[in-house]
Amino acid sequence: MKLKKDFFSRPADKAAKKLLGKILCRKINNRILKAKIIETEAYFGEKDPASWARYGKRKSNILMWDSPGKILIKNVHRYKMLNFITGKKGEASAVLIRALEPLNFSENLKGPGLLTECLKIDKSFNGQEIIKNKKIWVEENNTNEKFKIFRDYRIGVKNDLKKKMRFYIK
Repeated sequence: MKLKKDFFSRPADKAAKKLLGKILCRKINNRILKAKIIETEAYFGEKDPASWARYGKRKSNILMWDSPGKILIKNVHRYKMLNFITGKKGEASAVLIRALEPLNFSENLKGPGLLTECLKIDKSFNGQEIIKNKKIWVEENNTNEKFKIFRDYRIGVKNDLKKKMRFYIK
């Protein structure tokens, strides 16, 4: 079952934790590739020193203030980063998908740039709804699998928040 809009209508840190174990689905041609979300990071508004929103609203980051459930694709160096807008419209908040575990195919998806490259996720997805999308969506994981969630500081962030905002499954 696909996740609904209300799933994304929660603060980024709560959504980042709840996304762990969910299944990211990507339809390429007639094949649906499925991968379990195993690592995420939460980002907030202007007071978050690592957030794209820290400089205020700009053309490149305006989606962070948009409706929850929108896809935000950001460039970092030569890589595309897959993010989902969370929280309330008007408050900057997003979750970065950092790593996936392939379920029905074999690829290295341990890194935000690797996973977008392998799954052919590009700027054309920027601004689209994840909820009603026919090419990419997130589903519940119906396996009843138990796992422990670990927290750490966000990767590559020199000036981070005091709270650990990276969540992952070992």
